[in-house]
Amino acid sequence: MQLPSQSTPIARCETTSLYTQGALRQYPTIIETPPDVAARLASLADALENGTLTLLMSQDEYRKAVLALIPLRFGVKIIDFKADAVVRSVKRAADDAGKEISEAIFPNGMTPIIRPVGQTQVEALRGLEGRIAAVSRWSEWEANLARVVGVRTEYETALTQRKEAMIAAAAKRAVRNAAKGDFLDLFASIAGAVREVFPRDRKRQDVFFDVLRTARKAGAEIAEDFDQLEDDSDGGDAGE
Repeated sequence: MQLPSQSTPIARCETTSLYTQGALRQYPTIIETPPDVAARLASLADALENGTLTLLMSQDEYRKAVLALIPLRFGVKIIDFKADAVVRSVKRAADDAGKEISEAIFPNGMTPIIRPVGQTQVEALRGLEGRIAAVSRWSEWEANLARVVGVRTEYETALTQRKEAMIAAAAKRAVRNAAKGDFLDLFASIAGAVREVFPRDRKRQDVFFDVLRTARKAGAEIAEDFDQLEDDSDGGDAGE
């Protein structure tokens, strides 16, 4: 008899559970079974159904949390693009104002500001704000400062929203993982109960359990699809 393990994808946990639930319920309708045994098998099926529903609900909640990250990931990427465009525009305006103004605002050029991403770029934008404010002799300093402050504020908001969503997704993932552990424990206990009901009858015991054709080495874990999507959600944001 093969039982689901940590390496079994949740979708496969569901199908093997449905197989066992069906077998537990149908067996007494096909094979003559004492009433107490039939009641025991029905009770095991009910317990497995409830445990499976808990697992699937936790997976669905996690799925929703990860999918909610997608527009926030885009939001961070697009605001990073916008911030770079604003910095380049300010650099051109400073250059037009003369070398002295340009060097005061961009002493090391634009690269230290537009190369970073995420929180590191936010800090670089703050530094740019301070240098612009210090060059009060530049007639356009107020307008350009407002543009940088505006895009930096948008950037901070986007990062905060994504961070909060990532924390929420991680929490849902932890709940899902706990539910999977509970499901596996439950499934193992049901297998033990079947052995107890039909002792020393391996062939009859096996009737209640599907064949897991995707068995892997003990200890090997399969990343669920949404786990991978969550793990990729912070990709490319160095410096955070």
